[in-house]
Amino acid sequence: MKILASIRVIQAEVQRRIDVSTWANGYCVGCSAPTPWRIPHDGTANWMAHPGSTERHGCEGFILEVIAAVRKDYDLPPQPLSVAIAQLGGRMAPL
Repeated sequence: MKILASIRVIQAEVQRRIDVSTWANGYCVGCSAPTPWRIPHDGTANWMAHPGSTERHGCEGFILEVIAAVRKDYDLPPQPLSVAIAQLGGRMAPL
C-alpha cells in the first residue's frame, strides 16, 4: 500500500534519502531534491520529478534512482476537481 502525501512531503522524503545515502561514499549528499509535479498515473505513481542539473557533477543518475524508489512508495492524494480546473485556467499555482 502506498503512502499518500503532499508534494512537499514527497520532496522531503527524496531529500532525506539523498542525504542518508552512502552511494559513492556520500558524494551526492547535499544535492537538492527536485520538486515533484502531478501527472496522470503511469502505472507506478501519479507524480514525477526530474533532477535537471545537480550541484555535483554526476549525481543526476543517482537522484533519478532515488526518485524511482520514492515513486514506488508514495502517491499524491486525489485532487479536487475545482483545484484541477483552477490550475488549468492558470489562476492557481500547483501544490
